[in-house]
Amino acid sequence: MSDLPQGVSRHYVQVGQIRTHYLEAGAGNGPTVVLIHSGEFGGRAEFSWRYNIAQLGEHFHVYAPDLAGFGRTDLVYSFSDALGFRLKHIDGFLRTMCLGPVHLVGNSFGGGFCLQMATDVRFDVASVIAVSGGGKAPDNDERKVLTGYTGEREQMRDILRVCFYNERWWADDVVEERWQASLEPGVWEACAAARLAPSGQPRGFRPVRPDYGRIRCPVLIVAGAQDPLRFPTYAADLQSEIPGSEVKVFDQSRHCSHAEHPEEFNALAIDFIKRHAEEQGS
Repeated sequence: MSDLPQGVSRHYVQVGQIRTHYLEAGAGNGPTVVLIHSGEFGGRAEFSWRYNIAQLGEHFHVYAPDLAGFGRTDLVYSFSDALGFRLKHIDGFLRTMCLGPVHLVGNSFGGGFCLQMATDVRFDVASVIAVSGGGKAPDNDERKVLTGYTGEREQMRDILRVCFYNERWWADDVVEERWQASLEPGVWEACAAARLAPSGQPRGFRPVRPDYGRIRCPVLIVAGAQDPLRFPTYAADLQSEIPGSEVKVFDQSRHCSHAEHPEEFNALAIDFIKRHAEEQGS
């Protein structure tokens, strides 16, 4: 399952000291779209965007980098400033590739990361689509499934059960691919670093909560109606914090609506990006 969709190519670029892997689709002078993947163990661009990047590439010039510490990008992590380190890396990637303004699409950790970028004056963000990213998240048993992964194959199946609604997403072949990716040298360690915490404190990503009220670009919040990793009111609560934002909730979907309902999501994303690109003249 590791073959890339038709029309999608794999590349590397040196961003400062970090050898950075990215996928690319589309070409020409259309709007630039940057996809930011989720942050589970073994997470990477080709897993998050397998069912989206080629179709988006028919309309836009699309880039999907692996963040520092994930996938085929150098597996490095900053213990002193994890978020700032990754923001600096992506800022360097966009500058190196001469990209901007950019329409951002992110899932889970990647969605929150895109919203963070939209509050940061360094980035020329034209719009954001956040899929189950940002806002408040419960510290529940389902989240502990994600943070407690120790590399056992059946634990990967449990992670996929939490993230996806339909059982086809935790079939043996999908589990095997994700499990093997999580065991590549350095992958588990780089991802586990973000989940370290002193005894008695909750493990998991502890992001700096941005001031969403500073976001001035168009935002589409996408949620799964059955997502156990977000509060039931996640989409409405986040919408209330982001001026003028839009919401789409997918039924029979958990944490990855873009993958579970790719045709509907792709059409939604294409319309949203085109609409706002035309309004901005980009």
